Amino acid sequence: MVRALREQILRGEYAAGERLPAERELAQRLGVNRSSVREALRKLEQLGLVSIRHGGGATVRQLHEASVDIVPHLVRLDERPNLGLVVQIADVHEMLVAGAARLAVERGGDEDLQRARDLLKRLADPATRDENFPAIVDLLFGVVTDASGNLVLRLCRNTLGPAMNLRLGGFFWRVLRASGPVFEALVKEIDTAIVERNPARAEEAVRGLLREGRRRLLAELEPGTSERPPGAEPPN
Repeated sequence: MVRALREQILRGEYAAGERLPAERELAQRLGVNRSSVREALRKLEQLGLVSIRHGGGATVRQLHEASVDIVPHLVRLDERPNLGLVVQIADVHEMLVAGAARLAVERGGDEDLQRARDLLKRLADPATRDENFPAIVDLLFGVVTDASGNLVLRLCRNTLGPAMNLRLGGFFWRVLRASGPVFEALVKEIDTAIVERNPARAEEAVRGLLREGRRRLLAELEPGTSERPPGAEPPN
């Protein structure tokens, strides 16, 4: 019930500013009772997709007014990834991870940073299987965000990390890893920044790794998009 209405809104079947059908009509269309409709509308309101006024029904809100929690739902919306959305998620993911790396190196304890180095070593190890990459990266991101000591950053990770990995995470790292020496050099640069306890160098090294991965990912998904200016919308 919630999923059906959420997807209809995200697909634009109900435009921003448009009132949804009355509860009775929605119940008839979807084959459920009105209490189920009411509960679904409350959940959509929590996501920021609709606003509900007593006696005035539910009205669809502008998508940019919604909660960041809708990002995973947007990623799942179509069988083929929307490249414009991939680029935008990658932009935010880069800022989040690179910033977390800076704070981790600046504030993290020796134990956390050593664990991060151990995980980096596993990423660069030729014996590490491609299918294990997403799990290792997720562990690494967790260590880094925890070491940052920033609760809000950790909460953001809970949404954007899975959204990035939901359908493209494994592919992203396989494509990047295929670069061989380039990937190894980028991982080594991150490790060196950790050893030196150099926050700025760590941030730039992580940013460089993620940008190289994004460039290669877009080139694989749609040749010719890898050099697209930031913010440009690749076609769906």
